[in-house]
Amino acid sequence: MKTNILIGIVFLTLFNYRTNAQSTTINSEIELKKSETMQQIFIDKFIVPEKSKQEFLERVRINRNFIKHLNGFVNDNAYERIDENGNLIYLTIAVWKNETVLKSAKEAVQAYYKKEGFNISEMFARLNITMERNIYKEAVKP
Repeated sequence: MKTNILIGIVFLTLFNYRTNAQSTTINSEIELKKSETMQQIFIDKFIVPEKSKQEFLERVRINRNFIKHLNGFVNDNAYERIDENGNLIYLTIAVWKNETVLKSAKEAVQAYYKKEGFNISEMFARLNITMERNIYKEAVKP
């Protein structure tokens, strides 16, 4: 009798472990599929001193023209305003098909910079530009 109970407990423990493992695997697969179908919204906010505006906007033009030809690019927009100190506040919003193509796009941009000998960190330091960068996903509608 004790042996049968012990075998039953071992069976239930293994069954629970397997069920939990399957559930975790299924949840991981769902999350992966979700990231493959969910657009990625890449938003940059730049604060550009007035004296740096022209060079900055030329670089933005080059970058926006480049990314438009990359696989998975959906669209982009830019918005600007001048703050109380005369700085240009510039927002760029690029929409990508999914997380995978966004990752590839980042790699392509870095390769492009390397090929042309462009160093964005150096440019931002030299022109005293600050940037805040985030990736967003479309909010679920309530």
